[in-house]
Amino acid sequence: MDDPRFANTVILICQHDDKSAMGLIINQKADGMDLDELSKQLGTGTPRFGGDTPVHYGGPVEPSRGMVLHSSDHVLPETVMVSNEVAMTANIRIISEITNGYGPSEFIIALGHASWAAGQLETELKSNAWITMPYAHDLVFSCLNRNQWQDCYSRLGIATEHMSSSIGHA
Repeated sequence: MDDPRFANTVILICQHDDKSAMGLIINQKADGMDLDELSKQLGTGTPRFGGDTPVHYGGPVEPSRGMVLHSSDHVLPETVMVSNEVAMTANIRIISEITNGYGPSEFIIALGHASWAAGQLETELKSNAWITMPYAHDLVFSCLNRNQWQDCYSRLGIATEHMSSSIGHA
Protein backbone atom coordinates (compact mmCIF):
# COMPACT_ATOMS: atom_id res chain seq x y z
CA MET A 1 0.00 0.00 0.00
CA ASP A 2 1.55 3.27 -1.12
CA ASP A 3 -0.53 5.38 1.28
CA PRO A 4 1.68 6.18 4.32
CA ARG A 5 -1.39 6.33 6.57
CA PHE A 6 -1.65 2.56 6.16
CA ALA A 7 2.05 1.62 6.39
CA ASN A 8 2.49 -1.49 8.55
CA THR A 9 -1.10 -1.40 9.74
CA VAL A 10 -3.35 -4.19 10.89
CA ILE A 11 -7.00 -3.44 10.16
CA LEU A 12 -9.90 -5.38 11.58
CA ILE A 13 -12.82 -5.22 9.16
CA CYS A 14 -15.86 -4.51 11.34
CA GLN A 15 -18.54 -4.12 8.68
CA HIS A 16 -18.64 -5.21 5.05
CA ASP A 17 -21.58 -5.42 2.67
CA ASP A 18 -22.39 -4.51 -0.94
CA LYS A 19 -22.65 -0.79 -0.06
CA SER A 20 -19.46 -0.18 1.95
CA ALA A 21 -16.81 -1.53 4.27
CA MET A 22 -15.46 -0.16 7.53
CA GLY A 23 -12.55 -1.19 9.72
CA LEU A 24 -10.32 -0.05 12.55
CA ILE A 25 -6.55 0.10 12.55
CA ILE A 26 -5.71 -1.82 15.72
CA ASN A 27 -1.94 -1.51 15.92
CA GLN A 28 -1.25 2.23 15.74
CA LYS A 29 -1.38 4.38 18.85
CA ALA A 30 -2.54 8.01 18.67
CA ASP A 31 0.30 10.40 19.49
CA GLY A 32 0.18 11.72 23.04
CA MET A 33 -3.23 10.26 23.79
CA ASP A 34 -4.17 7.85 26.54
CA LEU A 35 -7.42 7.11 28.34
CA ASP A 36 -6.67 9.71 31.01
CA GLU A 37 -6.21 12.47 28.42
CA LEU A 38 -9.25 11.34 26.43
CA SER A 39 -11.39 11.34 29.59
CA LYS A 40 -10.28 14.91 30.32
CA GLN A 41 -11.17 16.03 26.80
CA LEU A 42 -14.55 14.30 26.99
CA GLY A 43 -15.28 15.61 30.48
CA THR A 44 -15.97 12.15 31.88
CA GLY A 45 -13.77 12.62 34.94
CA THR A 46 -10.50 11.05 36.02
CA PRO A 47 -10.36 7.33 35.26
CA ARG A 48 -10.38 5.06 38.30
CA PHE A 49 -8.93 2.29 36.13
CA GLY A 50 -6.70 2.16 33.07
CA GLY A 51 -5.82 5.83 32.73
CA ASP A 52 -2.53 4.95 31.05
CA THR A 53 -4.25 2.74 28.43
CA PRO A 54 -3.25 4.07 25.00
CA VAL A 55 -5.83 5.41 22.59
CA HIS A 56 -5.37 4.16 19.03
CA TYR A 57 -5.39 5.82 15.65
CA GLY A 58 -8.30 3.94 14.08
CA GLY A 59 -7.93 5.44 10.62
CA PRO A 60 -8.06 8.63 8.59
CA VAL A 61 -11.86 8.94 8.34
CA GLU A 62 -13.57 11.03 11.05
CA PRO A 63 -10.42 11.27 13.20
CA SER A 64 -12.24 13.04 16.03
CA ARG A 65 -14.90 10.33 16.32
CA GLY A 66 -14.18 7.67 18.92
CA MET A 67 -15.08 4.02 18.72
CA VAL A 68 -14.44 1.21 21.14
CA LEU A 69 -13.70 -2.23 19.75
CA HIS A 70 -14.26 -4.66 22.59
CA SER A 71 -14.99 -8.15 23.78
CA SER A 72 -18.64 -9.13 23.65
CA ASP A 73 -18.90 -9.68 27.40
CA HIS A 74 -20.25 -6.15 27.87
CA VAL A 75 -22.62 -4.49 25.42
CA LEU A 76 -24.88 -1.45 25.35
CA PRO A 77 -28.16 -1.22 23.42
CA GLU A 78 -26.40 0.59 20.54
CA THR A 79 -23.43 -1.80 20.42
CA VAL A 80 -22.85 -3.40 17.02
CA MET A 81 -21.78 -7.02 17.08
CA VAL A 82 -18.83 -7.59 14.76
CA SER A 83 -18.76 -11.33 15.54
CA ASN A 84 -19.72 -13.55 18.46
CA GLU A 85 -16.51 -12.52 20.22
CA VAL A 86 -16.10 -8.88 19.20
CA ALA A 87 -18.34 -5.82 19.39
CA MET A 88 -18.02 -2.13 18.59
CA THR A 89 -19.59 0.76 20.48
CA ALA A 90 -19.46 4.46 19.57
CA ASN A 91 -21.21 5.77 22.69
CA ILE A 92 -19.33 7.86 25.28
CA ARG A 93 -21.03 5.84 28.03
CA ILE A 94 -18.77 2.86 27.35
CA ILE A 95 -15.71 5.02 28.08
CA SER A 96 -17.15 5.86 31.50
CA GLU A 97 -17.91 2.22 32.15
CA ILE A 98 -14.35 1.22 31.22
CA THR A 99 -12.79 3.91 33.42
CA ASN A 100 -15.01 2.88 36.33
CA GLY A 101 -14.02 -0.76 36.04
CA TYR A 102 -17.22 -2.38 34.81
CA GLY A 103 -16.83 -2.20 31.05
CA PRO A 104 -15.70 -4.97 28.70
CA SER A 105 -12.77 -7.14 29.76
CA GLU A 106 -10.85 -6.42 26.54
CA PHE A 107 -11.01 -3.24 24.50
CA ILE A 108 -9.28 -0.91 22.08
CA ILE A 109 -10.30 2.73 22.06
CA ALA A 110 -9.75 4.26 18.64
CA LEU A 111 -10.12 7.69 17.08
CA GLY A 112 -11.16 7.57 13.44
CA HIS A 113 -11.65 4.60 11.17
CA ALA A 114 -10.93 3.31 7.68
CA SER A 115 -13.75 3.01 5.18
CA TRP A 116 -14.30 1.99 1.60
CA ALA A 117 -17.09 2.76 -0.87
CA ALA A 118 -19.07 0.02 -2.60
CA GLY A 119 -16.65 -2.29 -4.41
CA GLN A 120 -13.54 -0.31 -3.44
CA LEU A 121 -12.18 -2.82 -0.94
CA GLU A 122 -12.84 -5.70 -3.33
CA THR A 123 -10.89 -3.86 -6.06
CA GLU A 124 -7.98 -3.25 -3.68
CA LEU A 125 -7.99 -6.90 -2.63
CA LYS A 126 -7.97 -8.06 -6.27
CA SER A 127 -4.97 -5.81 -6.96
CA ASN A 128 -3.14 -7.32 -3.96
CA ALA A 129 -3.03 -4.02 -2.07
CA TRP A 130 -3.86 -5.90 1.15
CA ILE A 131 -2.91 -9.22 2.66
CA THR A 132 -5.80 -10.89 4.46
CA MET A 133 -6.04 -13.48 7.17
CA PRO A 134 -8.80 -14.94 9.33
CA TYR A 135 -9.71 -13.30 12.60
CA ALA A 136 -7.41 -14.21 15.51
CA HIS A 137 -8.69 -13.00 18.88
CA ASP A 138 -5.28 -13.11 20.56
CA LEU A 139 -3.80 -10.81 17.90
CA VAL A 140 -6.55 -8.22 18.13
CA PHE A 141 -6.38 -7.44 21.83
CA SER A 142 -2.64 -7.95 22.30
CA CYS A 143 -1.67 -4.49 21.09
CA LEU A 144 0.21 -3.50 24.25
CA ASN A 145 2.57 -6.46 24.31
CA ARG A 146 3.36 -7.40 20.73
CA ASN A 147 4.07 -6.23 17.23
CA GLN A 148 0.77 -7.27 15.68
CA TRP A 149 1.89 -6.47 12.13
CA GLN A 150 4.85 -8.87 12.32
CA ASP A 151 2.79 -11.44 14.22
CA CYS A 152 0.19 -11.47 11.43
CA TYR A 153 2.84 -12.06 8.80
CA SER A 154 4.49 -14.76 10.92
CA ARG A 155 1.18 -16.62 11.19
CA LEU A 156 0.96 -16.51 7.41
CA GLY A 157 4.50 -17.91 7.12
CA ILE A 158 5.98 -14.66 5.78
CA ALA A 159 9.28 -13.33 7.13
CA THR A 160 9.01 -9.52 7.06
CA GLU A 161 12.76 -9.07 7.01
CA HIS A 162 12.78 -10.58 3.50
CA MET A 163 10.13 -8.23 2.14
CA SER A 164 10.80 -5.41 -0.31
CA SER A 165 8.64 -2.49 -1.38
CA SER A 166 10.06 -2.81 -4.92
CA ILE A 167 8.51 -5.05 -7.53
CA GLY A 168 9.91 -6.27 -10.80
CA HIS A 169 9.88 -9.06 -13.34
CA ALA A 170 12.19 -12.03 -13.52
